[in-house]
Amino acid sequence: MKNFLNKKVNYINSALKEFLPKDNSIISKGMRYSVLAGGKRLRPIFLILSAELFGGKSHDVLPAACAIEYIHTYSLIHDDLPAMDNDDWRRGIPTNHKKFGEAVAILCGDALLTESFSLILKSKSSPKNINEAIRILSNYAGYRGMIMGQVKDTLLIKDLYNNSTKMFLKRKLKLIQIQKTSALIIASLRMGAILAGADKNSLQILETYGTDIGIAFQITDDILDVYGNENFFNEKSNDLKNKKLTALSLYGKKNATKKAYEYIEKAKKAISVFGSKSKIFIRIAEHIIDMTH
Repeated sequence: MKNFLNKKVNYINSALKEFLPKDNSIISKGMRYSVLAGGKRLRPIFLILSAELFGGKSHDVLPAACAIEYIHTYSLIHDDLPAMDNDDWRRGIPTNHKKFGEAVAILCGDALLTESFSLILKSKSSPKNINEAIRILSNYAGYRGMIMGQVKDTLLIKDLYNNSTKMFLKRKLKLIQIQKTSALIIASLRMGAILAGADKNSLQILETYGTDIGIAFQITDDILDVYGNENFFNEKSNDLKNKKLTALSLYGKKNATKKAYEYIEKAKKAISVFGSKSKIFIRIAEHIIDMTH
């Protein structure tokens, strides 16, 4: 599985290097700095795989796959800013605003956001499907999706904790997980599928899979933020520092891990309707949960 994902990552990284601006302006340098800093490339991988699920070719949807990574990277650049999560490090290197300053970081994020929609237009599909892919991305990455998740995660924490029952917090946490993390994964799956001409029923199945995968991924990320890959407690955890509402803070490590497994099983069940073609999606789901070990 690791070899398969590494090959996909290398394929996507090569494309990102090709698509990113190559001039020496400070904004171009900042864009390349953050996009090419590494990462799992899970979202573009899902986009390519969902296109292939319906007979599409990876090179035809590669621009859209890179576009979704542009969006993801822009969100991370802005998340790291002092007004948001106030992080100094991302993927083992200084965050964009630490390297280039806050103004450049904001503008780099803005540039990646706007360029992503132009990049989708380079995909090979019908104009109707490309328009729908753009609509999907703007919907799931916009204020109804990822942005709303970030608002709740960043600005409403005190309100969530004050005089709230555990049942209320559970509901709010799930909404944050879906909007903050699942949204871009769902967008990736739906975009790849629509560019390959998938039907509405298949899109709904992919949305169910993406929702559950996203929640499991966020729970796993919550655990790794505090305990790391070696399961050692990290007192400098950003989530702890910012008193974030997470699966870990609400359920504890044992029950949070159990929740992640439950969502992985739900995702596997949803995607299994595609028969043998679903195997790679099932393997990736299992790989996500393995990251906590």
